[in-house]
Amino acid sequence: MTRWLYKLPLRIRSLFQKSRVEQELSDEVRFHLEKLIEEKSANGLTANEARYAALRDLGGMEQIKEECRDMRRVNYIENFIQDVRIGLRQLRRSPGFTAVAVMTLALGVGANTAIFSIVNAVLLRSLPYPDPDRLVRIFFNEPGLGLRDVRFSKPELEDLLTRAGVFEDVTPIFEGSENLTGGKQPERVEGVNGSFSYFSMLGVVPQIGRLFGPQDFTPGVAPIAVISDGLWRRAYGADPNVVGRTIRIDNDPLTIIGVLPRGFRHPGPTTSGDAEVFGAFGFIGAPFIPSLRSARVLTSAIGRLKPGLTLEQAQARLTDMAAQLRRDFPADYSPQAQWTIEIQSLQETLVGKVRPMLLVLLGAVILIVFIVSLNIANLLLARASGRQQEMAVRLALGGSPGRLVRQMLTESMLLSLIGGVAGIATAAGTLGFILRFVPSNVPRLSEVRIDWVVLAFALLISILTGLVFGLAPALHAAKGALSSAIREGGRGSGYSTKTGRLRDVLIVSELAFAVILMVGAGLLLRTLRDLLREDPGFNPTHVVTANTWLGVPIDPKMDPYHSILGKVTFDRELLRRMKAIPGVELAAITSSLPTTNSNPNAVGGLAIEGFAIEDRPVESSQNLSAERIRISPDYLKVLQATLLRGRSFTEGDEDGKQPVAIIDESTAHKYWPTRDPLGRRVRFGKDPTKPWTTIVGIIDDIKNDGLDIDGVPHIYVSVYQD
Repeated sequence: MTRWLYKLPLRIRSLFQKSRVEQELSDEVRFHLEKLIEEKSANGLTANEARYAALRDLGGMEQIKEECRDMRRVNYIENFIQDVRIGLRQLRRSPGFTAVAVMTLALGVGANTAIFSIVNAVLLRSLPYPDPDRLVRIFFNEPGLGLRDVRFSKPELEDLLTRAGVFEDVTPIFEGSENLTGGKQPERVEGVNGSFSYFSMLGVVPQIGRLFGPQDFTPGVAPIAVISDGLWRRAYGADPNVVGRTIRIDNDPLTIIGVLPRGFRHPGPTTSGDAEVFGAFGFIGAPFIPSLRSARVLTSAIGRLKPGLTLEQAQARLTDMAAQLRRDFPADYSPQAQWTIEIQSLQETLVGKVRPMLLVLLGAVILIVFIVSLNIANLLLARASGRQQEMAVRLALGGSPGRLVRQMLTESMLLSLIGGVAGIATAAGTLGFILRFVPSNVPRLSEVRIDWVVLAFALLISILTGLVFGLAPALHAAKGALSSAIREGGRGSGYSTKTGRLRDVLIVSELAFAVILMVGAGLLLRTLRDLLREDPGFNPTHVVTANTWLGVPIDPKMDPYHSILGKVTFDRELLRRMKAIPGVELAAITSSLPTTNSNPNAVGGLAIEGFAIEDRPVESSQNLSAERIRISPDYLKVLQATLLRGRSFTEGDEDGKQPVAIIDESTAHKYWPTRDPLGRRVRFGKDPTKPWTTIVGIIDDIKNDGLDIDGVPHIYVSVYQD
C-alpha cells in the first residue's frame, strides 16, 4: 500500500503530463543504453558492436518503455480514453443509426424516469418529518358491524395518551373545506384543525412567526391560525408583516401567528388539495359536547410512537387495552360491535391504495426498456456485420478479442448515456403533462420532481440498457472477427449462421416482452370496458356537479344555518337560482355524489322497528348500519334513477312532518328479505328519543361507493327534514 501511494504522483503526472513523462522515460532509457555501450566499448568492442551488444542485453528500447508504462498502471485509463474517442468517431460516422438509437433510448429511459419520479415521491421517499417511521394513523373500528374508522370520544383519546403507554403524542385531526375571508378575496381553502401539539409532534419549524403549542391552550377553539406558504404568497403577496393580521374562517376571526415552510404538507388525506389553514382545539369546551365516553365526535387521529417501540408491539398493547375498555365500560361498547383500535404506518395509510397501480405502471415501462434494448441490439448486430472485416484487421495487427469487446461495449455505453441524457430531458419536459393524467386522489403529487435519486435511477437504467443491448453483439462480433482472421479474412458461412441465430433469439425475446405488454394492456382495456358497461344506476349524461360549503362558526348564534329552517331556506333559494340559469333543466342537492364515496362519515348505526332474526324479534339490533344520504325532491329526476315502488320526496316532506326515507333495492333485500319494506320504520343512531322514519319508496341501486364496490346499505332522506 505504501509503495502504491509512493507511485501515485507519478501515475497522476503520467495522465495529465503525458508528453513530459514520455520524454523523461526516453531520456532515462537512452541514458541506460549509453552506459551499456560505454561498458561494452571498454571491453574492446567497436562502436557498432558495442551498440548491438547493449541493445541485445537491454532487450529493445520500445519494449522497455512499454514495461515501464505497464508498471505505472495507467494504460487501462489511456486505453479507455482512446476507446471513447474511437467510439465517438464511429457514432459520428453513422448519424442515421445514432439518431434512431438515441431517439429510441430517449423514449424508453424518458418513460422510466418520468414514472419513477412519481413512484419515488409517492412510495419510496420518506415523509418529510423527523423519524417518520414512528408516525402512525389511528383507527377505531367496529369489525362486528363491518365498520372501520368510526368516530371516537375525548375519554378514548385520553386513554391513548395515558393508558396505552405506546404513544409519545397523539392529536385528533379535523380535515375539510373552510370559507376564508380577510385576504385579497374570499376563497374556499382546505383546513386542518388538531390539538396544540400538532406541529411539535411533526417537528415543524415556522418560516415566519411561530406555531401554536401548549402555551396557547384553550378548552374550545383557539382564536389563532397558521397559514401555508402557498396561501401566504397567493393571498398576501409574501408580506413579511402578515403575522398579527386577522382572517375569518367560517366567519370566525382568527389571528395569523405564523407561516409554514414552503415544503410542509399535512400528512393525511384532504378533501380538495393541500391544507392551507391550520387551527387548534382543546376538545373539552364549546362547541364540543361534554367529555362522555359515548359522545363520539372526533373523526380521526395521528400519533407518534415512543422510541424503540415497533408497530407490532404497539398494536398488541392497543388490542389488549381495547379489550380491557370493553370489559370496564360494557354500557358504552356493544358486544356485537367488537370495538377495537388499529394503527397503521402513516406513509402506508397515504399510499397503500395506489401502490399496486404505480408498481404495475413502473413494471410496464421497464418492459418497454427491455424491448428498446433488444431493438437496439438488433441494430448493433446488423451494424457489426458490416464491420467484420475491420475486426479481422484489428486482430491481425495484434489486437486482442478482449480489447475489441471493450471497444464495442464502450460504443454501446456512449450510445446509452447519450440516450439517457435525452431521456432525462424528455422526462423533465413531459412530467407536468403526465401528471395531468394521474388521478387527483394519488397523494404527494406536489412532491414529484426530478431529484438526484431520479437522476441516479436514470443513470442506472442507461448503464444497464447499454450493457443489455451491447454485450451480446460485442461478444459475437469479436468471436466472428477472430474466426475470420483464422480463415485469412474470408467471409465463411459459419459467421452469418451464428449471426442469424442470435438475431432470432433477440427477435423472439423482443416479441415475448411485447406480448406481455399487450396482454397486460388487453386486461386493463377489458377492465375499463367492464367498468364502462357497469350500470351505475343513473344516467350521467349532461349532469354537472358543484360543491358548496356552509360555514360552521364556533358560536352557534353566529350561524344562520344552525337550525334546519336556516338550511332549508338556503337550499330552496339555491335550487331556485340554479333552475333560473339558462340551459339548466333540473337541479338538485345531495350530501354524497354517486360513485365517489364522498361522505364516509355518514355511515352509522341503524335501528329497525320490529326487526327479527329467524323469527325472533329484537328491539333494535346494534349490528345494523347504513349510509344516510340527504337529497332534495328532484334528485332522482336529475339522475334519471328508477323508482321501483312507492313514491319520491316532495316539497311537502319538510320539518315538522312525518320523517320519510327512500331505500335502494339492495338494502330492501338485506334488511327485509321476506317482507315489504314500504311503510316500515327505521331510526338513525342509538338515541331512543329520536323519531322513527317511515320508508315511502324503493329505487334501483345507485353505485354511490364506486363502480366496482358494492358498498354499504343506503337510505335516502329529505334535505328539508334531516
